[in-house]
Amino acid sequence: MLGLFGKKKAAFDVAEGNRHVAPGLELVAAGNGQGLGELYAGLPPADRLHFLDGVGQLTEIGAPLPALDSHPAIYAIAGGLHYVWAHRLRGFATADRTSHDQVMNMAEMAAVAEDLLDAAVEFTPRDSALHGFRFRRLTLTGGREGEADAVTADLRASGEANVLAELARMNYLAPKWHGSVGEMHAAAETAMDGAPNASFLALKARAWIEEWLYQTAMNDEADEIAAFRAKVKSDAFKAEVGALDDEFRQRFNNGPELSFAEASFAHNNLAVLFVLFADKARLKPHLTAIGSHAAQTPWGYVAGRNVPRMIDRKRAECGLPKLKG
Repeated sequence: MLGLFGKKKAAFDVAEGNRHVAPGLELVAAGNGQGLGELYAGLPPADRLHFLDGVGQLTEIGAPLPALDSHPAIYAIAGGLHYVWAHRLRGFATADRTSHDQVMNMAEMAAVAEDLLDAAVEFTPRDSALHGFRFRRLTLTGGREGEADAVTADLRASGEANVLAELARMNYLAPKWHGSVGEMHAAAETAMDGAPNASFLALKARAWIEEWLYQTAMNDEADEIAAFRAKVKSDAFKAEVGALDDEFRQRFNNGPELSFAEASFAHNNLAVLFVLFADKARLKPHLTAIGSHAAQTPWGYVAGRNVPRMIDRKRAECGLPKLKG
């Protein structure tokens, strides 16, 4: 799988172009909880998740954080950062390549994240990003019976449409974690139904990518693998994928403007979809939109340890100029 879960190259921008991460890091270092909370709370829903991903990747694991009582959002911020740190401690390898020490360190940090995220529900229950991180924590360590349903209810009650929170819910239901192929696709389609903008259509693209990953690298059922391979070669599947991209383009051009995180999620996932299923004409506009801000996931699924190198190669194949820097 081309080094599927290898470590990130230092040259890769783990903030994925999010311009709020640098000032966020400064606020963390200064212990300015009021400023950090205001910055976070002022971002669009999906961008809050993306912001904490970048800050969590670029802070030292276990770094001191502002006082929890400095802003109502600090519990959610601290919980989200502890989740990112827990995932870093685990690493990105499959379970059979993850050591006992990695698992134990992850579990300890994830327990802190759980406590903080649970407390945050009392302070900022309408923060959909908070519930997205609660789903991510459940995905990483599992949870009590009925807990995923409770988080789903809290996400719906937030009143916010958050594509990255829906992605977290969908990933929880993926076959490589706690669900199945059918449950994963159903989660994507539920989130797409009546969605406020084009970015939610990319959840279906990600579901197909996750299905490809599962069927080519993780599933041991030969008949299921064969059925998947036959499906993706069919004219019906190719038409369905094309129709999704056409609908995305129509809604992208004529619907509400996407936030930075929404656009990043949509273009990166649709681009990887068309890398997997070899459609340069459809790939090209998404590569153009991504520019130098590729997302480690899902590009790492196909590019392994060097996402920028694959981006450069695919741009050349599509007749796009090489990125500077």
